[in-house]
Amino acid sequence: MTLQQQALDVIESLSDDKLSQVIQFAEYLAEKSKIVIPVQNNTVNEDGYVRKPGILKKKMVMSDDFDETPDCFKEYM
Repeated sequence: MTLQQQALDVIESLSDDKLSQVIQFAEYLAEKSKIVIPVQNNTVNEDGYVRKPGILKKKMVMSDDFDETPDCFKEYM
């Protein structure tokens, strides 16, 4: 017996309420298994959102002394 036949046998024994839940879950699984195709230089994540590289460019600033060890930690170095 194939997996498809086993699934059909189980589905045929379910009530309409449970069958509705099976359909919703199957649609969820089908949606999650879709292949993600990059769009131009953007990428689409698993939730379907487009990620654009550099969207926060020049919106965050690091201080000039970011890589320097703070004075309170120098004794541990």
